[in-house]
Amino acid sequence: MRKNNGRRRHRGQNRRNFNNLNKNTVIESFGPVSQIRGNVQQLNEKYNNLGNDAASNDDKVLSETYYQFADHYHRLLKEIEITNENKNINGFKSDDADEKEYNLEVKDKVKPSRKERSIKAQIKEDEERSLKRDTSELELTENDNKIKDVNFLK
Repeated sequence: MRKNNGRRRHRGQNRRNFNNLNKNTVIESFGPVSQIRGNVQQLNEKYNNLGNDAASNDDKVLSETYYQFADHYHRLLKEIEITNENKNINGFKSDDADEKEYNLEVKDKVKPSRKERSIKAQIKEDEERSLKRDTSELELTENDNKIKDVNFLK
């Protein structure tokens, strides 16, 4: 039996949660050749520079790989910027506690919970079904009356 001396292979368990990133969060990137550390903007610049160097050395495969990594971090950077803008628009600035209190006092329309939304949707579907049933019953009775009228005329 082998002893593993407290070491384990973490297969995908040591990944970061990208939901709470900001511009200054340091990320470890395991690129095609080596490991690079830095925030999202720095990683984007580093991979673009590495891609340019590889392209100038006529290594198309490696340059495309670096450009894909750069594109990934560019998309992450844009996503972070959009979430920050949405937070600022909604009034949740991290440096203004007064604005947070003000926005809590204002009676904004609060999004109902998932359970409440599903109950409302179920009620709405039931109402639509009952309306369809009522209209179909009316059509049936009208058709029956027409058939009776036709039979009466014969």
